[in-house]
Amino acid sequence: MVLRTLIALFFSILAGISTAAADDGDAILVMDASGSMWGQIEGEAKIAIAKRVLGDLLSDLPPERRLGLIAYGHNRKGDCADIEELAAVGADRAAIAAAVEGLSPKGKTPMADSIKLAAEKLKYTENKATVILVSDGIETCAPDPCGVAAALEQAGVDFTAHVIGFDVTEENDAAQLRCIAENTGGDYVSASDADELSDALEETVAAAPEVVTETKVRLRATELEGGLVIEEGLEWSVTPAGGGDAVFTESDAGVVDAVIAPGVYDITVTRPADGLTGDQKGVRIDENTWKTVTIALTFPVEATLRAEPAGEGVAGSVVKVHWTGPDRRGDYIAIAEKDADNGAYITYAYTRGGSPAEIRLPVESGDYELRYMLGRPIRTLASINMTVTPASATLSAPDTAIAGSEISVEFTGPPAGSGDWVTIVAPDAADNKYTSYHYTRSGSPATIRMPLEAGEYELRFVQNNTKVLARRPITVTAASASVSGPQTAVAGEEVQIEFTGPEPASGDWITVTAPDAPPKKYNDYHYTRSGSPATVRMPLEPGEYEIRFVQGNSKVIARQPITVTQATATLSANDTAVAGETVSVDFTGPEPASGDWITVIAPDAPDNKFTDYEYTKSGSPAQIRMPLDAGEYEIRFVQANKKVLARRPITVTPASATLDGPSSAKAGETIEIAFTGPPPGQGDYVAISKKGAPDNKYENYAYTKSGSPLRLRAPKEPGEYELRFVHGYKKVLTRAPITVTSAEE
Repeated sequence: MVLRTLIALFFSILAGISTAAADDGDAILVMDASGSMWGQIEGEAKIAIAKRVLGDLLSDLPPERRLGLIAYGHNRKGDCADIEELAAVGADRAAIAAAVEGLSPKGKTPMADSIKLAAEKLKYTENKATVILVSDGIETCAPDPCGVAAALEQAGVDFTAHVIGFDVTEENDAAQLRCIAENTGGDYVSASDADELSDALEETVAAAPEVVTETKVRLRATELEGGLVIEEGLEWSVTPAGGGDAVFTESDAGVVDAVIAPGVYDITVTRPADGLTGDQKGVRIDENTWKTVTIALTFPVEATLRAEPAGEGVAGSVVKVHWTGPDRRGDYIAIAEKDADNGAYITYAYTRGGSPAEIRLPVESGDYELRYMLGRPIRTLASINMTVTPASATLSAPDTAIAGSEISVEFTGPPAGSGDWVTIVAPDAADNKYTSYHYTRSGSPATIRMPLEAGEYELRFVQNNTKVLARRPITVTAASASVSGPQTAVAGEEVQIEFTGPEPASGDWITVTAPDAPPKKYNDYHYTRSGSPATVRMPLEPGEYEIRFVQGNSKVIARQPITVTQATATLSANDTAVAGETVSVDFTGPEPASGDWITVIAPDAPDNKFTDYEYTKSGSPAQIRMPLDAGEYEIRFVQANKKVLARRPITVTPASATLDGPSSAKAGETIEIAFTGPPPGQGDYVAISKKGAPDNKYENYAYTKSGSPLRLRAPKEPGEYELRFVHGYKKVLTRAPITVTSAEE
């Protein structure tokens, strides 16, 4: 998805180059080859993705598009001068592709100077100049890349920098890259925005060229150089540089687009709310160009810091940093290596969280700085030194343990922080690897489960997911177990299995499965923590199986073969029955187990379907009520909710009933109703209901098990009703009309 977005974006930008100025659509791509480009997206290095993207771009780019290439950070570490023009504008595509393929990320991110070099190569003070910057992070050399971009825009005829933020997730980092684009009238696009941008970018490529036929100026003001754009409350004035009346004014505005005649102008902006004023003098506006003018309103910004404890702290511990400062959007407190680049950090906390901020110290000892960082623009307002001293830890545990067993590990160490844990791994495992683990914040001792494979291991105290503070060797010996069950069993039967083995732990169980099944597969199972013997139900299909003792959900440490024989069952019942009648069904079959039942159902119904049923554990005979609708059915013996062991056909004949009651009654009067019908069953009743009401709706009723005749009270409301014999709560066997008259008649 990232790949598709970048390809589309390149085409979109390059299409725009030729659109804006067909005679001089030259562009230079500035490529980030700093060390951070070795970072990965979905398992692939960002530099590898970028190389593939550019390879596709160059092979498909129309021949009239002239492109150059500049890269930075690819030759040396720590060198802000590591900027190189790898291909001049108009170079052969194969040469550009080869230069890109040869990039090996190493160093810093001198974005501002790279953009400036590209502008100079394009003779930006004489011609339209477009730069496309691809970067995965912020400037690490120049103090103010946004200011550099604004200066290039001011001095250039028509200078534009488009910026692609490649895997940029930090809010402040994206803000700096966006600022470079916005200060030059360019576009900023995040490569992670593939879902939203793909269709729009492809449409942009296919769109008809737009010819620029007017001179347009975008006026922007920011709080500080490269800071937040001011969206309202500004007064703008544009006057000729040689003096004279204003050619454009705007009040109570933010960003303004103005159409201004070509010429040289002085531009002034004021914010009346606080009296801040800024200007740019000698701004040249050329015919049929789009120009962006950004003016920074400057004011003092100061901050102070005080750490608790002051001056020194243990590696990985948390210090409280009391601060004062502007507390603007994006401001943060950070700790960085002493003299590290502006904007570099190891950990940080936004000032919006209040003072004091809690900052975790690095896990490596050394000299560091706590900093108050202005978020937009990124700038250090205050810093204090912090010496980080080494942290220490101890581990105490037995020298040996059985595979899969749980042991108690006593430990001491620094105050618990996020990502501090005790674990066990192979001695040569990477420091951040783990198997079973215990967060140190849960206290000592830690309960750690041994690996399932015997061998030499080590217990570790790991700090902040990365640094091992203490190690202790431990020998893991093989676990042994036994299982003892019958040699044969009937399909679906529950059998008792005696077992011995290591102390029970999570994921230890007894099961029965096919001999060639993977260790993690199981049918019925019994956790060993429930004790021996285990009760395990055999598979429903006959065949050769094995009983297993499985440790840790994955390792079989004992096996015993078992032959499962076919289960059989019989059913005995009448050949016919009346709908809704309860029939006595004699049966034989395997020892009752969960999900074994007798039911009656249509012959073509799936094996696991049922109507009325009775579990076989209730004993023979089973009492099964027939369906309410006449037809051909079958009685079934179902094992484990899914396998039919026996079937017996039965014909269900229609049930009939009669009602003998008055044809009319007064409202609220008690009436007597004689009836005949099938033997009483659950849900059989005589009711009085409104004429036309659903079969299961009634005004009053009485169950037929009370015998004939029944007494019912007539409804209170006069009207047309009917008497009903309702079978099984839902089927009406017979009806008789009855009129309810007013009680006063």
